[in-house]
Amino acid sequence: MLKYKIILLLCLISSSFSIDTQLVPVSIKSINYKEEVNSSKYILVEVNDTNKLIYNIRCKDYADINKLKSNKYRAKHYIKKNKVICKKSLYTIANNKINFDFGSFEIESFGKVIQETNQYVKIRKPNGKIEKIYKDGSRL
Repeated sequence: MLKYKIILLLCLISSSFSIDTQLVPVSIKSINYKEEVNSSKYILVEVNDTNKLIYNIRCKDYADINKLKSNKYRAKHYIKKNKVICKKSLYTIANNKINFDFGSFEIESFGKVIQETNQYVKIRKPNGKIEKIYKDGSRL
């Protein structure tokens, strides 16, 4: 036990003299699959070469802090508590707004266009349901 305390003490002392540090996002709470990653889920930790052994950092590209704050990201997989958030573990949320102008009125909806004909437009909603909007404005 004394051996581990000495090693930890040496790591902490040597980390205070190290110059090359980076700010890295570390998860406070566990993040589920496809869950939105916001500022309440992570903290920023200074990491240098000696701290990499303590935090068990294996990724080469960390999530960019400025992009993480400005954009909405979701997790590609389950991220455990107290683990570093890598760039490859996140993806951006696509903006799927669709605007239809039918002459006298305009419809704005979220989703992807599946089919468009002379009478109607089929849209797949983010929850998976398919909505059919007729050109006269009625929905089915």
